[in-house]
Amino acid sequence: MFPKNTSKTKLLSIREELESSFERLGYNVIYGKGDFKDGTCLVEKDNNVVINKYTPLDLQIEFLIKVLSKMDLSNVFVLPAVREMIEKHRGLFD
Repeated sequence: MFPKNTSKTKLLSIREELESSFERLGYNVIYGKGDFKDGTCLVEKDNNVVINKYTPLDLQIEFLIKVLSKMDLSNVFVLPAVREMIEKHRGLFD
């Protein structure tokens, strides 16, 4: 998804913006250890997204984008660059 030369700082910045998008939707992003089928778990009733903290950073971002791509973001501010990533991958994760 990201070029191999993408800096860790850039990836962390993207992940933080994705986390902020979840917060604006009323969800908490939690990093923990566990055995998740796709590296992530969405707990709707508790509004939590749980990410395996041992998953590589680029895959954590991909998982966050995957979950966001299935949500209605029409009334939520998302940075244009991040929204573009989500929209670009919206059809890929169906």
